[in-house]
Amino acid sequence: MALVVSSEYGSDTLTAAEYQQQMKFAMQRVPPNQRSGSQMQQMHQQVVRQTVSRHVLQGEARRSDIDVDSAQIESQLQGIQSRYENREAFLDQLAQNNITVDSLRRYIALQLRQQQIQQRMAQTAEAPTPDEVQSYSQENRRISAQHILIRAGENAPQAKVDSARQAAAALVDSAQMEGVDFAALARRHSEGPSAQRGGDLGFFSRDRMVEPFAEAAYALSDSGDVAPEPVRTRFGFHVIRLTNAGEPLDTTKARQQMMQQRRRDAVDSEMNALMEKVTVRANPSIVTAGLYEESGPASS
Repeated sequence: MALVVSSEYGSDTLTAAEYQQQMKFAMQRVPPNQRSGSQMQQMHQQVVRQTVSRHVLQGEARRSDIDVDSAQIESQLQGIQSRYENREAFLDQLAQNNITVDSLRRYIALQLRQQQIQQRMAQTAEAPTPDEVQSYSQENRRISAQHILIRAGENAPQAKVDSARQAAAALVDSAQMEGVDFAALARRHSEGPSAQRGGDLGFFSRDRMVEPFAEAAYALSDSGDVAPEPVRTRFGFHVIRLTNAGEPLDTTKARQQMMQQRRRDAVDSEMNALMEKVTVRANPSIVTAGLYEESGPASS
């Protein structure tokens, strides 16, 4: 046995074979050269969390006694069968996995009940106010900018960091001079991949840039403004010039995005609260990530 999960809903188990199979699936999504110790630990954590999440959702589904439309079950069953050349191939695949059509129906019904539970959780999300929508619309607009990068990585010697900072500061002064050609400065001095484009980064949203860069770029108000100080990121020092302040996000789209995120947050919040009440007992010889003691709360 790899895991024993228990709560007010009862107990569920995950055998060593099942756990190893789920780890195999998780590992398939990560190239072998990226499977560091921390990455492997995250995969173990993911498998354990998925097991606890499934336990909670199944428990809530049983307790809520949710009815599932049989027509919807049959529709999904037919959808799965349609992936195969014919019914015989479909049945052969089920047999190879020790699954019957009836057990697949029960699994589909359980999945639909779990989806309904999550939909109920999502419905607790509060709608944003008009002011919140306006603020989100402004903060999540797409802008465009140019930059000059003077490289100094996170582990660069202090002398290299100081030199890069001084060079970037001098370029800030040059870029702020009236009539200066920022693109020419970038082509001459930038050490980034956009140098040949005059430092042009095109349009981007806040989440596409590392935080210090995004914060500095979005703080600029008018096209042509240059950030008053070099901006340090893990790549080095950036001289940033805003080329288009952008237009606020359409309020209808902003409201939709906010509600989608709030629904996800509502589900996560309620799931976390339920999962905190679950106790996980893990076999340390199988669950090797060192994330869980032999017994303890699921949130530990």
